[in-house]
Amino acid sequence: MNFSELLLARESTRVYSGREVSREDMMKIVDAGRLAPSGCNAQPWKFVVVDEPEAKKKLLDAMVFGNNECAAPWADKAGAFVIVAEQRAEVKPMVLHCYNDSQRFAQADNGRASLNMCYAAAELGIGSCIIGCFDHAKMREAFGIPKDVTLRELIAFGYPEKVSEPRKKIRKPLEEVCSFNGWE
Repeated sequence: MNFSELLLARESTRVYSGREVSREDMMKIVDAGRLAPSGCNAQPWKFVVVDEPEAKKKLLDAMVFGNNECAAPWADKAGAFVIVAEQRAEVKPMVLHCYNDSQRFAQADNGRASLNMCYAAAELGIGSCIIGCFDHAKMREAFGIPKDVTLRELIAFGYPEKVSEPRKKIRKPLEEVCSFNGWE
């Protein structure tokens, strides 16, 4: 599959078959995240793969909020997850001079890494869905994540229950989101 086809094929999967994702495939997926570009090549990420049944149970529990509502009730059938955590970025002095903030690009860097992982999964025939809602305190406690590390997102990976043609992408027209040589 070429990149243009991959762009059209990748979509958020919310109905999984329950089939495991192999560690070998998860390593390929995480390696794609590791290869993402980052500001000053800081690579401010740590990826925690969750693939064992007891660990997945703890992760699913961290998605349940006080009202007993799960942020992703479909996630119990995902084969594996990756917790995307933002670590302290070591940036060039010019960035500190301009922004007075070593984390200026870190959130976007982690987003690029997450997207790389989703596209790598799609290439392998594995679905993915980025999840932004979870109980950060529960997630930290369950996986021993230090308090000074920012939890950015969680990505579910797994084989779709059924494979069908990708949905048509609903996006704003290109002319609405792009202009040349000035704001039009």
